[in-house]
Amino acid sequence: MAEERRVYEPNVDSVRDARQFIGAQVGEAGGDADAAALMVSELAANAVLHAGSRYEVRVRRNGTSVRVEVVNDRPEMIARLVAASDESGRGLAIVNELARAWGIETGDGRETVWFELPLGGA
Repeated sequence: MAEERRVYEPNVDSVRDARQFIGAQVGEAGGDADAAALMVSELAANAVLHAGSRYEVRVRRNGTSVRVEVVNDRPEMIARLVAASDESGRGLAIVNELARAWGIETGDGRETVWFELPLGGA
């Protein structure tokens, strides 16, 4: 799979669209579509709620894994793993639990939160 990407507006409907996009892409590649869809919806919701700007969702296959990235133009809004409360804070905890690896990169006025999942039996 070549890299696929989509740009979304910062609204609630875009989270659903990003979830469907990633679920289909990861499922087609042989990964856990449900886990990928759940994680990207958490990261997209963070982009909508905290960055409040357009965001980009990217997906690409890396040999035995798939990498999903959510990119926004608010690098000062550094995502961090925190204890969840009754109202919020579960997004990165879910990513931390389900992803093979994940991280945050900033630079060039952008923030990228990414995760990787294995493909097939990897």
